[in-house]
Amino acid sequence: MAKPTGTDTSEFDRQNEQAIRAARQADRVEPRAAAVAYDSGQALILVQLRSGFAFGFPPERIPGLEGATRKQLTNCRISPSGDGLHWDDVDVHASLAGLMADALNLQEWAPRIMGQIRSEAKARAARKNGLKGGRPRSSSKRSVSSKGASGG
Repeated sequence: MAKPTGTDTSEFDRQNEQAIRAARQADRVEPRAAAVAYDSGQALILVQLRSGFAFGFPPERIPGLEGATRKQLTNCRISPSGDGLHWDDVDVHASLAGLMADALNLQEWAPRIMGQIRSEAKARAARKNGLKGGRPRSSSKRSVSSKGASGG
């Protein structure tokens, strides 16, 4: 982002600080590549993450790399932010988060455990809901309780 030429840079500084905070947050929670290599012996692209973890995948899992040569697979670069892999020789680009989500099949099993995560936002929402009298009863429970109250 180019710095404005005018004397009032407060808006630029605000936007720059906001961008820096967003980038730091993304670095903290999203996978970022530190190194990438093609291992021809295993026929795997190996990615070393900044977190210290590593994973590998067959090139065929990325559309456009199916017929790539060993030299083309070896010539991979990491995006400046570390969130993308680029094979310029074959014009193929892949999101690191997308690759990992696909490799771990997150769409299928992650939603089952995501509700188990505790966060300050969830705790705040629960406290706010509690002040309103808690979770509303379902309509089937109300109809049962009203039948019981009407006598029988």
